[in-house]
Amino acid sequence: MFKNVMLLLCFSLFLISCKKDCYTAPEKVVFEFVNASGENLIANGTLTSYSIMRKTGQNSYTSVELTPTEDKKIILKNAGSFNGTVDYRFTSGTTIFFFNIKSSSVTTDCDGFQIDEIHFENVAATKENGYYRIVLD
Repeated sequence: MFKNVMLLLCFSLFLISCKKDCYTAPEKVVFEFVNASGENLIANGTLTSYSIMRKTGQNSYTSVELTPTEDKKIILKNAGSFNGTVDYRFTSGTTIFFFNIKSSSVTTDCDGFQIDEIHFENVAATKENGYYRIVLD
């Protein structure tokens, strides 16, 4: 009896360990802030102070880590690493806009998440090749 239980346990562990050991990270969320003429506001020195906050509860926000790129865009760290919709707020001086990111689990053999949609409110934003261009005036 003990031998059969051990054999069953070993077989179960073998089946569990056959799952691929991989993780699919969501695509990076990259923003470029421009004026109506298309000039990058970080590169020209107009946009020097800004923050992006993630909503954590009723009127409660926490700071999101931002990483600047060499071409004067910003990357939101850990954006999309969740299942569901998360609300965000961008603030710079008197400019405030809101956006949300909707993500879901990937449908492959790997664990991970994919970004399904990013929706912007009160700001002009277009999806470009690998980033979002946001017009601030």
